[in-house]
This record gives sequence, C-alpha cells and structure tokens, in this order.
Amino acid sequence: MDITGQTSCKSCTAGTYAGGSGASSCTQCDIGSFTSSTASTSCTPCPRGQFAAGKGSTRCSKCPSGSINFNTGSSSCYACTPGNYANDAATACIKCSAGTFNPNKASTCSACPKGSYAASTGSTKCTLCPVGKYADVTGLATCKTCDNSINKDVGQTTCEQCKKGTRPNNDKSECEPYNIALHKPTSQSTTMHDNGSPSHAVDGNDNPNYWVHSCTHTHTQKNPWLKIDLKESYPVREIIITNRRDCCEERLNGFRIHVGSSGTRSDPVCGALVVADFVGDKKHVKCELSGRYISVHNTDTTSNLILTICEMEAYVEELNRPCPTGYYSETGFRPCKPCRAGSYLTSDNKCKVCPRGTISTQDRARECEQCPAGHTTYLPDTSKCYGPELDANWFGTHVSRFTQTPDLGGHKMFLTGFTSKLGDWELFTKDYYRAPMTTLAHGKYYNTGMIQSIKPIITNKFCYSPRDLGKSYTGYRSTTVSGKTCQAWSSQTPHHHNFGIQHPERVSTCTKRNTDFYGADIASYRNVPNMLECAKKCTKEPRCRAITFNRVEKRCWIKTRVGGSGSASSHSQADSLDISCVTGSQGNYCRNPDNSAGGPWCYTTDPNTRWESCDVPKCSQDVDCYVDEGQNYMGTASVTESGQTCENWPGESNNYCRNEKGSNIQKPYCWYRGYKRTCRVDKCNQDCGDPRSGMWGRFMGLNTGHCIDPAGNANNANLQLNSCIAPHRGDHVFRMDSQGYIKNKNTNLCVNVAGSRDMHCNTNLNMYMCQSYSSTDQRWQIEWSSFDDCAFRIRNKATRMCVDSPGESDPKANANLIQCTCETRPSSDHWFYFIPTEDRMCKYIKYSGKYLSHTVDHQPVYASLMSAQQACSRLGDLCGGVTKSGNSDNHTLRKSSTVVNSPSGETSWVKGDCVDEKYHPFKQEFE
Repeated sequence: MDITGQTSCKSCTAGTYAGGSGASSCTQCDIGSFTSSTASTSCTPCPRGQFAAGKGSTRCSKCPSGSINFNTGSSSCYACTPGNYANDAATACIKCSAGTFNPNKASTCSACPKGSYAASTGSTKCTLCPVGKYADVTGLATCKTCDNSINKDVGQTTCEQCKKGTRPNNDKSECEPYNIALHKPTSQSTTMHDNGSPSHAVDGNDNPNYWVHSCTHTHTQKNPWLKIDLKESYPVREIIITNRRDCCEERLNGFRIHVGSSGTRSDPVCGALVVADFVGDKKHVKCELSGRYISVHNTDTTSNLILTICEMEAYVEELNRPCPTGYYSETGFRPCKPCRAGSYLTSDNKCKVCPRGTISTQDRARECEQCPAGHTTYLPDTSKCYGPELDANWFGTHVSRFTQTPDLGGHKMFLTGFTSKLGDWELFTKDYYRAPMTTLAHGKYYNTGMIQSIKPIITNKFCYSPRDLGKSYTGYRSTTVSGKTCQAWSSQTPHHHNFGIQHPERVSTCTKRNTDFYGADIASYRNVPNMLECAKKCTKEPRCRAITFNRVEKRCWIKTRVGGSGSASSHSQADSLDISCVTGSQGNYCRNPDNSAGGPWCYTTDPNTRWESCDVPKCSQDVDCYVDEGQNYMGTASVTESGQTCENWPGESNNYCRNEKGSNIQKPYCWYRGYKRTCRVDKCNQDCGDPRSGMWGRFMGLNTGHCIDPAGNANNANLQLNSCIAPHRGDHVFRMDSQGYIKNKNTNLCVNVAGSRDMHCNTNLNMYMCQSYSSTDQRWQIEWSSFDDCAFRIRNKATRMCVDSPGESDPKANANLIQCTCETRPSSDHWFYFIPTEDRMCKYIKYSGKYLSHTVDHQPVYASLMSAQQACSRLGDLCGGVTKSGNSDNHTLRKSSTVVNSPSGETSWVKGDCVDEKYHPFKQEFE
C-alpha cells in the first residue's frame, strides 16, 4: 500500500508482485518470468521451450518453430543451426535424419525429393543422384543403382534400358556395344581338319597363329565361304576381321563381307577385304546394314581358293565414335567416362579437375565451388574440402566450426565440450583471440571454462611452408597423390628405410646405464661405434623393440622385448634402450625428413610402389607473417614499426594489425593517435636460401621447377636439369664457397664452362676437376632479382654469361645446361632458388650496449629476434650475428662478429658454435 492511512491493501496487477508484508508498491516480473494472476507474491520462471523477453510479462511465449532454449526462466530462444530442427516438444535441437534436410530455421526436416539423396544426418541440402543411379521415391539416404540399365545424367528418377546389341558399362553411365557374333553358330563350305573349325572365327581368341587352334580353314576349293548365324536380325555398324599372320595372309584378297537375311553371296556387301588395308592383323569394316547372317565370299567363283579367318567380331555401333556431351576420354573417343564429382565441364565440354581449393559434389558440374577459408583439396579426391573442424556440444547437439571465429556470440555461453575433429585449434577465453586458454590438439577434448573465440592452426598442418619445403609440416595427410595409403614411419614393411629414428637427441636421456636386457635376441653385431648406430639397426628389423649395447666390446644386440626374458640385470659394460623412446610417434602421416624439393612424401603400403609425393599444398598465408601486402594476415602483431602499441580499431575491441584491399598500404597496419601506422611484423618467405652461405643445397629453377644435376659422375659430365622430387637423390646437392666455386657433393667436381673461358653463348656447362688458378672459368657470382626476394641468377665471373637452359623455361627433365647472355625477364629460365639440404643451428651470445658492423646485403629487417637468429644461422659465414636497434625492436643481420660500443643503446647477439645436421623428421605436436 503506497498511501498512509488506508484501511485496505490494493492487489498487484498481473505481471507484477509484492513479495512481503508492508510493501508500498508492486514489482514487475523480471525477464524470463511471469505471473498471470493478480495479487501475486512471486513470479514463475518460464518453462523450457518458452520465454519472456521483457519485464512485467503476464505469460510466456512459445519458442518459434525451429528454435529452443535449454533452461527454465529464459528470456530468449536460440535458433537451431541448419541441418537441425526443433518441434514444439523438443528440448534440444535434433539432427535431420539421413534422407532429409533443413536449410533454414524450421521445425521439421524435409524429405529429399525424387532424384536426390542425403547420405548423412544433419544435412542442409540434398545431392542429386550421380550418373548411373536414380531415386524413384523421396527421402532416400542413398540412390539406387541402375539394374541392367543406365543413366546418362544426374538427378534421375528412372533408368534407361539399353538397345539390342549393347549393355551397361561398369558404372552404368552408358550403353556399350558388345560383340554380337561371339559364340554364335557358324558354318563353312568345307573344313580342312579340327584345327580349322568354323567356330574358331567367333571363339573370342584373336591369336593370328593358325597352329594354336584359333583360326578357321577350308579345303582348297572353288567358292569357299564362311557364315555366322546371329540368331536374330541386328543392325550391323562395324565388323573387325583378324587375318592369319604365321603365313598366307594374301589368301583373304578378293573376299567380301555380306550382311543380310540369307547368308549367301546375294546378301548386300558390307565391305571388301584387301590384305594391304589391314593394320597389323586386323581390319575394321564399317557397315550400314541389317540382317541375321554375316557371311564371307570371294568374287572369284572359278579358281581354287582357301578361306582362313582367325576372328570375326560384329557390333551394332561404331567403336571409335566421339564421346557424347558431358563425357570425356583422353582421346575424345570411346571408351568415355562421365565427368565425375571433383571435376567440371568446360564450355567446350572438356572435363577438368577442380583447381586447388575448389570442389564439385555433382557429376557433370559446370563449375567448382570454393572451399571454406583455411580449407583445401588434395588429389586424387577433389570432391571434398579438407580443413580444420572443431565440434562443440550445444543443447545436446554437436555443432561444427571450420574457420576462425573472433566472437562466438550469444551461443558461447551454451557451447560445452569442444573436440578437435581435425587439426589443432587455439581456444581463447575472450573475443578477438585475446586471453589464450589452450591449444587443443587433433583428437583432443576440452571442457573447462567458457570459450569466446577460436582459431585453427593452418600453417604446417594443412599446408607446408615454402621456406622449409615442408620440413616443419606436422599435418595429418596420410594418402599419396595417387591415393595410396602411407606406410608408418616406424614400420619397415613393406619397404625398409633409414628414417625410423625420429629423435636421436633422446638417446642419451632414454638409455638405461649399466643395464643388460638379456635374452630375446634377434641378432647381434660387432664393431658398432655407438648406441645411436645400434638403435638404427633395430629400426631395420620389424620385430625389434629394444637394444643392448656393450660400450667396451662395441657390440650391439637387437631384441624382441624390453627387458628380455626377465627383468633387466646389472652389467657394468652394457647399456640398454627401449627403442620406442627415440622412434617417436609420426604415425603414417606425410613428412619431408630429407628436405625433398617436392614437399612432404611417404613410403607406401603398396609393395610395388616404394614412395610417392603427397598432394600437400604450399601455404598461401602464415599466421605469424604476411604475404603480398598482408590482406590475409590474421596474426596477433599489435605494435607499430616505431614501437607504439596499436589502438583499438574504430568500433571494435581489438588492436591487431590488419590490411584490406584498396588501402594503398603495402603491409599490415593499425591505428595510432588517429593515423594509420604500419606494423612491426615479418613478411613470409623472407628467410631465403642463400648459396653464398657455404651450406649444401639444391639449385631449383624458378620457372622450370627442376634442379641442377650432373648427368654422370666423371669429368666432363654434362650439367642438366632434372626432377627435384626424388627424396633420396644426393647428386642434386651443391655447395658454393667464398671464392665462387660450386662443388657437387657426390662427385667433388666443380661446375665448369666447357672449353677454357669460352665467351660464346650456348656453350655447354659440365662438371670438371676443381681448378685453383686465377683465370679459371669455374668461379661464379650470385645476382639477386628485383621481382622476387629469393630468386637469383648465376653469372660466371670470367665469361660474364649466366647459367641457362635451352628454350624459354624449358620444363623437360634432362635438358642440358648452357651459358648465355644474362636475362632480366621474370619469365626467363636464368632464375633459381637455393634450397638448403642441411639445417645450421647456432648458439648466440648477448652483448648489451654493443653493435655489430656491416649489414648483410639482400636481407630484410626482422621484427622477431628468433626469426633473425634463425636466418643468420642459415646464412653460414655470411652472417656474424644480429643487432637490435636501440630505439626500436628492429633486428638486422650483420657480417661482423666483433662487437663495438654503441652510443645509442643497441644490443647484439654474436653467433657462436653451430651444428650442421640434416633435417630430421619432426616431433609430433600430439600423441
């Protein structure tokens, strides 16, 4: 009661309440609750499936069709994602069953119409039945296969019967003519003996040798003939005759083929037989006749002749006819294939595989669809996009995310139980990738705290970095370019290899000192230098699980069990090792353990194919650096090049550096005090291989994709271009020293101009014994391009000519290399990349207040100390260390290794001891 002196209390109206005695006013029901009666002392929470959006509600509203809420007392409802539905009784979103779909927010799922299907639950659309299949009813999860009939197009509801003389091909996409003469009744004028039976003309054996019982043979007689009874009338369009070849080919001259209803020479003539017209032992005769009988007669009825035919085939259609619209073959003629899902038909009806990153899910598609961001395609299957997939539980339904999401929006408070279905994901407790919570590895589960933004890790998971040719690729591809399954790296079956030791650095920490794993021996070896070499012998034996090594005797035992037949025993001279500690867990995923120029590869489970490349693409973007002008940069840099912290973007709550098309800014930028400022972020691919580093590596043609390779191991062997992709070739590897000599690792010979100091263009290059005199033409220099930071040409210091391949960017392997006048065109085949085949890891000593002199030429400024040190390590003797500016975080590479006092507060890191080692297989980031 709100007025003093009243003798009675007023009742609260519907939608309001008074909770206790002595109330002076009524309170509106809060959102998510209601009361429909007057004089209420409390409000009732809305039940599940209903909501109250505003205060003072007198009733709750039902959630609209296709939406739900999970809790009582809700102020809103949430729409089910496409592929799910919620009816009036639903307390959770339900996935559409197979054979149904839901593209929008609906209370029910619709059955797929005739001619289409939905194979999986949760479908947002139906797929048209492929060629060779049909759907004659609605709601199918799989299409039916045509039975003894065909379908030439997609989305069909019935099948087409083949006409007489044809039958369905294997994929039921076309009717193929078959040999209508095969095994039909035959007769001939006379039979020489059993070897010459008339049935040999239609037995399916076209061997042209009479003596293997494959040909007919009459006696020598006047008017010899052969007749085939097709048992009913057929339209005959092509007949194939096989002649005898072991002798007597000329006997068929003058004979003619007749088709008709009598089987005599009075039937119409299909074609004449002239031995000179035969191609090999066969002749194709075209016909436009119909009849029950095919017979052979000679125009000469008075001479004594012999008739011999080794096979006769007849077809109701020409065999070599063009492919119909929507079909293709390598030749354009039969046999033809339908343009299947994963490919598309061009405007001139040619079938092409969808380009990288695009797919088609229908046969005979006219275009390919773009994969989602961060997704790609792998050969041989281009009908499916592959990329990161993160599942979360939402109201009892698993919903998937495939791309980075800066804000999960209103759904985030209800998303629980994240599972990485494919790839590794970064999870953040704040929007716009702030406050990182965890990295969720492939196959792992997370259920601790609310996640507001998510980001998949793309680089080196679904693509490989061009900077290291896939050395750091740790993705999940386990199928080769031709579709073969990869062999596990830990296995030696079916192919033995030397890449079983994944972690040689663990040998010392995993070794059990003074321990003998006695018993369970497979084999023993003498004169083994160390524990690592003993472990390598174990990896070559599929049964080996452990080793014991005698340090004094240099003897190695490989064993089937850890600990042998009993517990391990004490032994003052022996050390033992569980081999699993150093073999790692690479599974059978594609890797690049030897830095193959073709990127990741694997051994295959096919005994007849030792290894194949994997169709893993190069990364087009990197989360830690930018390409081109940074329009695709999605990293977390938030500092300007001059060191100021970026301000939030207008209207947003993040300050990460970005760039957009049309900005006219050449790298990622951000806002600072109302102005756009470029950011301190490294450009991708700037860590180029430099042949002047003194490191071993391959010279790969920029425009040819082939590597420089000696044609032999001896003096004067030509220098050529050859395929780079073989992972085990060592003769592609060269090293350039400080004087400009380029020496081959296998032959120890130097790249040489044939003929002493020959100044002529087109002079061959070869391998020759390295020469030390000053006038030699074996010294070369590197000249960097102005259009590609990593490309260079190789100029001879004596002749002033450049390494060249005959022809413009000749892509053919085994093309001999020459010298010719240096070219500057980007399309020239004078340009090369240097791909190191070793990795130089160096230690660095820090000096505050010091700088190093002489900046290394052709090197960028680095934002990251780690990137700068890595680049300096890989530059060998060219780089002595790194200096950081005193007034910014810019890092530059310096030639000198002698520190000098800095008046401006610079800091330097001098390169110390370095270890050169081959690239090793990589430690997997997940188990």
